[in-house]
Amino acid sequence: MIVLGSSLGQHFADNPKYLFLYLEEHNPNFEYYWITKNKSLYLKINSDRFLYLYSFKGLWILLRAKYLVLSHQINDVFPPLHGGKKIIQLWHGTPLKRLGHDRDALLNSRTKNLLKKVFYTFFPHLYYMKADYIIVAADNQKKIFSSAFRRPENKIFVLGQPRNDILFKKEKISAVYTDKMDFLHNLSSYDKVISWLPTHRHGSSKNIINLLFGYSFNPEEVNRQLKANNSILIIKPHFIEMNVLKDRLKSFSHIHIYDEADPYPLLAFTDILVTDYSSIFFDFSMTKKPIILAPFDYDEYLNNFKDFYYDYNSLLKDYPKVYNWKELMNAIFDEKRMIETQNFLAEFNKFEEGSCKRVKEFLENLVANSL
Repeated sequence: MIVLGSSLGQHFADNPKYLFLYLEEHNPNFEYYWITKNKSLYLKINSDRFLYLYSFKGLWILLRAKYLVLSHQINDVFPPLHGGKKIIQLWHGTPLKRLGHDRDALLNSRTKNLLKKVFYTFFPHLYYMKADYIIVAADNQKKIFSSAFRRPENKIFVLGQPRNDILFKKEKISAVYTDKMDFLHNLSSYDKVISWLPTHRHGSSKNIINLLFGYSFNPEEVNRQLKANNSILIIKPHFIEMNVLKDRLKSFSHIHIYDEADPYPLLAFTDILVTDYSSIFFDFSMTKKPIILAPFDYDEYLNNFKDFYYDYNSLLKDYPKVYNWKELMNAIFDEKRMIETQNFLAEFNKFEEGSCKRVKEFLENLVANSL
């Protein structure tokens, strides 16, 4: 039996979501369930395999399960009941910023790291990054994930990310995938769909409001430009910041706040991606559609976080960068710059499609060989 979970148990999203939906259609040779801590979400999803953790059946299934499939950390499900289970970590993207042990080694004091090492030696199942098997998108990620999770490379498998399958199948997206079906299909009436997905500034006083109004965002002028060019700007905040923008821009006809936790159905309908330090550009680059990087606060961000695996400017040298909203709007409507391009990050994704199928087959082999 396999249990899937994601996003600290709060959302039906990310790689486990797309794997779960694939399993629903393709009848694997193992029993599987999704477990959530969000009762409203549980009541909304119409599936006998979608369970609420704090129920008799949810607890019983979790106790019986032998494998967990996660996307963020062990709190995607319920660590006190993880004993004896194998964890398959799908993670939530190709990392730009350091993870797990790598991040601790860089940012924590030696004393703190020593105390954590001693604690997790006695209670290894409580380490938030615990994983037995890790699924990655490309061979060049094996070394990074091996270091971050302290797992040997032979426990890391290049199978792709299930969520990326949907980037090339927008015609397949139905109400099962998103609550925004009507909105997404209506986007065909626009010449350009621009999606801005900024990174959440965890541990910083800066939020998405600062990234708008601190960098010359004039909603009246932005809306005028969008309307004149039959385009729409969709702002997808990090789910932690969703309420910060609620109702703030609702009076503007061509600016929309996307309030669903999962951005991948939106990406399938997006013509131009705007982001800063989010690793989502690794995924979107496969579509060969334009990407604009908007690292408005680059110097400040780098000074605060100091934890990139790559040199940001070298890695992304082939994509246009802008540093305020006036530059961004000019770039969006610069026809010479905004043409479909090659995938400059091709080495970060070995596969464009078929990841759900490969992960399903991996799990089937894992279960079969454990019997």
